[in-house]
Order: sequence, then C-alpha cells, then structure tokens
Amino acid sequence: MENVKIWINDEPLTISSELNLAALIEGQGVKEKSVALVCNSVLVPRTAWQERRCKEGDKIEIFSVVAGG
Repeated sequence: MENVKIWINDEPLTISSELNLAALIEGQGVKEKSVALVCNSVLVPRTAWQERRCKEGDKIEIFSVVAGG
C-alpha cells in the first residue's frame, strides 16, 4: 500500500492510495449528501465517488450544497 499527498481545500494531506473519494469524505467527517466534490477542477458525480481513487497531487475541493432560490 502506497501513500500519496493530496490537497483538500488547499490543505495538504497524506493518505493511502487505496482510498476512494467516498471514504476520504467520510474520514473528514463530512456528510456525503450535503457536499459536492471537485477534483482537479472537474466536478465528480456522486455516482463516481466509490470508484475514483485518490492520486498523488490531486486537488480536491469540498463544497457545501445549499438549497435556495
């Protein structure tokens, strides 16, 4: 198992390369249903969070989803 360095909301974090986005979010204490993820400037659909593994240098932004009009 290899470790990789990623960035979450501009903060560095070293994690296992086996971690997927869903596990990463859970590990950060974030409720999955209340956020949107952008990885390397691309919105990642929630349906892809289980499949998408974190890679060295990934820049992940977590955004709170707010209902409104």
